[in-house]
Amino acid sequence: MENVYIIKKCVNAFKCQRCKHEWIPRVSMEELEGKVKDIPIICPKCKTPYWKTERKNKNNKEVKKK
Repeated sequence: MENVYIIKKCVNAFKCQRCKHEWIPRVSMEELEGKVKDIPIICPKCKTPYWKTERKNKNNKEVKKK
C-alpha cells in the first residue's frame, strides 16, 4: 500500500429538528449565503416543511424519544 493518503474534510450540513436526519447540501454553503430560495424546503427523509423548528407538544411536555 504505497502512496496512500488519508485526508479529512469538514463540510456543513443540515439537520431536521423533527426526525434528526442530517444531510449534506448539493451546493456549497458559500453559494447558499444570500440565496434564501436554495435552503431546503422540506426534510428529504420525513418530508416535513417544518424541519427547522422543533416539534411542540400540546401539554408542554418533552417529546418522547423512540
